[in-house]
Amino acid sequence: MTLTEIEYKEFLRTHLYLLFYVGQRQKIISTSLTFEKFVNLDLKIKVECRDRLIENDKFIDDYLLLNFHRLTTEQISILTGFKKKITGDFIIYKCLTNFAIFLNTKDNKFYAVKALGDRFDEFFDRFPVLVKATILPFKDTIIYDGFIKPTGFYFSSGLTTAMNDDYMEAKKQNTILTTI
Repeated sequence: MTLTEIEYKEFLRTHLYLLFYVGQRQKIISTSLTFEKFVNLDLKIKVECRDRLIENDKFIDDYLLLNFHRLTTEQISILTGFKKKITGDFIIYKCLTNFAIFLNTKDNKFYAVKALGDRFDEFFDRFPVLVKATILPFKDTIIYDGFIKPTGFYFSSGLTTAMNDDYMEAKKQNTILTTI
């Protein structure tokens, strides 16, 4: 249910360099700060950089233009895919062997989402649980961007039964999305 170690490191490197760029452009961090020091900064700083990135996809375009000569084809593909992100409230309905099932509360679509380095069931005691998250494509799968905010809201058995019916129908109709 998680990325391989190589994929995880590739995602982190690509995503963190982008956040570092956004942080400097938005004056969240000093332009004299090194990337290595940025990586060790408090999570709040990275969240602020990520929030600014979510607000404006132009940062991705600018970053690609500025760094095109030193990015691999794979990194360009990953970064371009980030523009297809979906941010909002999701219900993590359940954890399966290879991914977790996320339900977008806005459009009621189910997504098969891989965790990054730690499984979702290591973060949450039970499911379904309501979270604020950003999901995005990564290679041939869907992941989240590494920042997930639990709301503390868990669902009663009545609501879980209704979600289960919707999930079973989506499974039957083959409408659980595995790519964005």
